[in-house]
Amino acid sequence: MTPATTFSDQTRREDFFALAARIFGVDRASIDGTTAYESIAGWDSVNHLRLVMETERAFGVKYPLEKIPSLMTLNDFLA
Repeated sequence: MTPATTFSDQTRREDFFALAARIFGVDRASIDGTTAYESIAGWDSVNHLRLVMETERAFGVKYPLEKIPSLMTLNDFLA
């Protein structure tokens, strides 16, 4: 399943944002789709990969290996 199909439902999007907030150690209300890696101190290379892996596991999506480095905002994960 592709991320765009998986995250077309608002509830799933909210679940994704909650997952990202937990991984990055921030309050859910402080992030949205436009949140970028440079705006969160906890968004380092390790947590970037954690977000990829935990999103794939939780939502049944698969990100192509070549796309992973270009996931710069939370919206990029949803596209």
